Amino acid sequence: MDGTGIRLARLTTLPDRTAALAALEEIFFASTTRADFASEAERAGFLDRWTGWYVAAAPGEVWMALAPDGRIVGYLTGCKDSAGSPELARRIPKYEVFADHFAAYPAHFHVNVRPGWRDHGLGRRLVDRFAADCAAEGLPGVHLVTGAFARNVEFYQRAGFSDACQRGPLLFLGRRLPARA
Repeated sequence: MDGTGIRLARLTTLPDRTAALAALEEIFFASTTRADFASEAERAGFLDRWTGWYVAAAPGEVWMALAPDGRIVGYLTGCKDSAGSPELARRIPKYEVFADHFAAYPAHFHVNVRPGWRDHGLGRRLVDRFAADCAAEGLPGVHLVTGAFARNVEFYQRAGFSDACQRGPLLFLGRRLPARA
């Protein structure tokens, strides 16, 4: 499997949102390091904590990578105003640790690619698509928060996330965006 023929589409433009969200869930759980849940309710709550706000409050910032056969092979959930999203901060408190960086890097995202489709540039395409949208709206930067020693740090550094700040086990990575002409 290679990255050729991949199409990026917003969740809001897909004809079968239910199927798209089922694919997002499948990819999410194939990508998370957490595997054990006490119940289906706990599992559903975990998914909701990390994806629910984006799907409900910012569905236009949920991007899907579709293979030529239409199968969803990756996704990005994004927020263009981290400081202005108190409900998101309530769900994911770790973001408040880096609130002092939100003025320079107001947007953030999460990206996951289906196993078997990784290492073909799909994650980078999703990140670059979201960053281009943010730049077109005049945002000065985009950020993410990950583990200081997570395996994805090199990926983000290759994708232009060069401004870093570590606080405890968390690492903030920021990417400056070009100013609008």
